[in-house]
Amino acid sequence: MTRNIYALLVGIDEYVSPVPALKGCVNDITAIAEYLSGRVASDRYQIHLRTLLNQDATRQAIIDGFRQHLCQAGSEDVAFFYYAGHGSQEQSPQEFWVLEPDRLDETLVCYDSRSLGGWDLADKELAKLIAEVAEKNPHIAIIMDCCHSGSGTRGDLETETAVRKAPIDRRQRPLDSFIFSFAEVGQLSSGSLEKNSTGWTLPTGQHILLAACRDIEEAKEYNADGQSRGAFSYFLLDTLKKANGSLSYRDLFKRTNALVRAKVTAQSPQIEATVMGDLEQAFLGGAIASRISYFTVSYHKDHGWVIDGGSIHGIPQPATGETTILALFPFDTPSEQLCQLSAAIGEAQVIKVLPQLSKVQISSVRDLDLEMTFKAVITNLPLPPKGVLIIGEEAGVDLARNALLTVGPQNQHSLYVREVATPEAEFKLIARNGEYLITRPADDRPLVAPIRGYNSMTAWQAIQRLEHIARWTNIAELSSPATSRIRPDAVQMIIDREEQEFSDAEIRLEYRQENGRWKKPSFKVKLQNTSDRPLYCAVLDLTQQYKVDSGLFEAGGVWLEPKQEAWALGGQTLYAEIPYELLTQGVSEYTDIYKLIVSTSEFDARLLEQDKLDLRHTTRALGGRQKGTLNRLMHQIQSRKLTTILDEEEEYDDWVTSQITITTVRPQPSIPRGDASLILATGVKLRSHPSLKANARLITVNQSTRDVGNSMLPPMLQSNRLGIQSFQFPVTRGLEQTGNVLELTQVENSSVVTPAQPLKLIVDTPLRSQEKLLPISYDDLPLGYAHSTLDGKTEIVLERLTEPVSQSSGYLGRSIKIFFALIRETQ
Repeated sequence: MTRNIYALLVGIDEYVSPVPALKGCVNDITAIAEYLSGRVASDRYQIHLRTLLNQDATRQAIIDGFRQHLCQAGSEDVAFFYYAGHGSQEQSPQEFWVLEPDRLDETLVCYDSRSLGGWDLADKELAKLIAEVAEKNPHIAIIMDCCHSGSGTRGDLETETAVRKAPIDRRQRPLDSFIFSFAEVGQLSSGSLEKNSTGWTLPTGQHILLAACRDIEEAKEYNADGQSRGAFSYFLLDTLKKANGSLSYRDLFKRTNALVRAKVTAQSPQIEATVMGDLEQAFLGGAIASRISYFTVSYHKDHGWVIDGGSIHGIPQPATGETTILALFPFDTPSEQLCQLSAAIGEAQVIKVLPQLSKVQISSVRDLDLEMTFKAVITNLPLPPKGVLIIGEEAGVDLARNALLTVGPQNQHSLYVREVATPEAEFKLIARNGEYLITRPADDRPLVAPIRGYNSMTAWQAIQRLEHIARWTNIAELSSPATSRIRPDAVQMIIDREEQEFSDAEIRLEYRQENGRWKKPSFKVKLQNTSDRPLYCAVLDLTQQYKVDSGLFEAGGVWLEPKQEAWALGGQTLYAEIPYELLTQGVSEYTDIYKLIVSTSEFDARLLEQDKLDLRHTTRALGGRQKGTLNRLMHQIQSRKLTTILDEEEEYDDWVTSQITITTVRPQPSIPRGDASLILATGVKLRSHPSLKANARLITVNQSTRDVGNSMLPPMLQSNRLGIQSFQFPVTRGLEQTGNVLELTQVENSSVVTPAQPLKLIVDTPLRSQEKLLPISYDDLPLGYAHSTLDGKTEIVLERLTEPVSQSSGYLGRSIKIFFALIRETQ
């Protein structure tokens, strides 16, 4: 029996003023529509797409899409809703206050939501619509790439990036503007809805939800393959493309989550299910067709020689002289012999990637005839240098460009990074105020410590840091080729914590105090082969300091027979810790990505090792013990030694990757009493206060996120007025916490901070003669003043605090954020 997939795909870039435009939402929807059209198993499923883009995505059109389209799905069918656009909040009617302590509803911003008489689609309305779809009991999947947090701001976005969250709608919305009746209001407000970490209130009808970020974060846009995309959408679809057939929701989320967290700051994707066991179900109920273990090469009358795989199958576009290479075999070659590359009769290089086909150039085939067909397997994947945008003060920029051209072997151009324009940039190198800063293109938040001064040595160091981060990023992105036959869950990586086993995509481990001392959290790592074939496995630890370590198993990896288990370090206890040098700088969270690589052949994971930043980089020699395509790829990542000639003894490796992110947390310190001081970061001390009870830390709030005018900064710091910018506290290497905002959590008595009993910070950074520093609230309310001290430091005096609000960064509930405006007097 043919089953149906009813998909409602909504993408909005162009909004009615005053909602700012986005760039990547329509691209997201176009990409997912192409994927569904090309990869759904047409022999078992019939797909029905309804796509609403820009002006077609009105509030009424989306409601009709649910009721007229998705509600057709029966018990054997699939209902799929995908939204890419702005999320926001609006004033909640009094009837809903029992559900919304902050008295704000989460919303989707439709094309006409903010026009006269228009309204957003509230979470309560979305709940009702999903409940209506669920009446016939179909498989329901929801994906939302937008923001859901409650931190509304005003102002324009930076032009290079955007966040998907609109300003809070402060209008008083009448109850009769919602899609439910007055009789249903009592039912909705009586607890029939469920609030979760995504921030969305959804029905208890059975469904699975994947969301771009936590409710206190922002969904960012991302430049990929020369176009704007949602970061979450891009990596989610990249994972789907590279999977061979059905991928469980849990496995889909694991890789997507790891890639987003590795590539984008302050964005943590979320997954929810009303029945947790549903996360083990295949994406869209198993509707995605499995690929055979090879591509077919044939002659196409319009495109010439092609393979039957394109962008929807995970074939990457050629870039900077690098492309996908395939070995060609006679078409009657048995599948089991395709791993013997010595039997290959030629080679094909991809020259252009289309959605369902890729054009190739064939070489080394004797008497090539247009009637021939071949089987092909991928032997080499492109690893183009990462793009870096170099901007800022001319003296620093010129030195950095010269270093980029000479840092490679024999004083040649860097092999790992190249200078590009904004749309292609993976990183940004900023020369500002006599310092080099390395950031992502989306914002100016430093990834590592600044490098002070402009000279040939500091420029060289900046480029070497970029190379180091680029290598780490390539390893974090490493994923299996499109023809992999290994199930994503063939080998499970399990974290054993106090005799409890976890395989979640993200695990948080906390220090705890015993007898007045901090005790590190402990755990063990176990691998379990659930397949029916022997597999070789290795686990890499990718640390927040850009180190890559393969030492969890002797010789870098271990063979596992079917159903066999193996414990890292022979079952020894591992201790999660925040490095001491970062603890002393005020860091309270530290992230490791544990990346599992599984292959049909033995490989040397030690080829991928590198030390933490600023230590000398060395590469291991490619030994003779392992002869395979995966081993060559690993060597290429670190050494950049490329080859297009197949080794006759080389074997084709079938391999797959997965990962778990472990975040180690040491609870925030309390504001001290008496004469003690609290070190928030290197060069930043918080003085004691006689009465205030609160925890304190420094965080960074980005000026640019996927947020329609909602950048979470006060208006003063969004206005781009000449001479006013956000003050940046001293930044240390690899930090997530230090930055430009003082956050107080678990505040019991904010009113005790007064002009007579102020709260004081001491910053080692001195103010210049033309500079003033003003602490302000989110609403631009001055909270005190700052002045230079006799010993060359800056004292910030907070004479008042605002009340805590629930729009906190993190998961600690209500907080107070103090922002700092650096004002430079202009002539």
